[in-house]
Amino acid sequence: MSLNMKTFTQALAKTAAVIEKTVQTTVQEVTGPKPLQDYDLLHQIGSAGPGLAWKLYSAKAARESTRTHQYPTVCVWVLDKKALSEARTRAGLTKATEDTFLDVIRADAARLVRIRHPGVVHVVQALDENKNAMAMVTEPLFRVGGECDWEFGKCGESA
Repeated sequence: MSLNMKTFTQALAKTAAVIEKTVQTTVQEVTGPKPLQDYDLLHQIGSAGPGLAWKLYSAKAARESTRTHQYPTVCVWVLDKKALSEARTRAGLTKATEDTFLDVIRADAARLVRIRHPGVVHVVQALDENKNAMAMVTEPLFRVGGECDWEFGKCGESA
């Protein structure tokens, strides 16, 4: 059996690609979504979204980079999927309902990235997720307008 050098090189390249993808996936599972790796969370500034599922944090870039940042401080939006799943279970909802909710969030986050309007928050880093959390980065927010828990009649109370 003769070994063709081109075939051997292609096989090595495919193997290297599989190993690289496995390492990236493993690192993300351990460290969380990319925004949580790229930014240091300073403090929680509020909650937003349906059921106040999103926790919003003021954050700064985790490390100095050669590229300039448009915003010295940003807002990192974090959705804890485990907490969401626990809330779903307590409410007696199905897994399919939770999956539909997450699909809506993914679609809305993708739309938000494309929108450019002075009245709409600017996305700095698109939504990224792993099995435990979702996160995205926007321009800094100073007041979270969606922070109302209509079920209990509390509005404007920060966490």
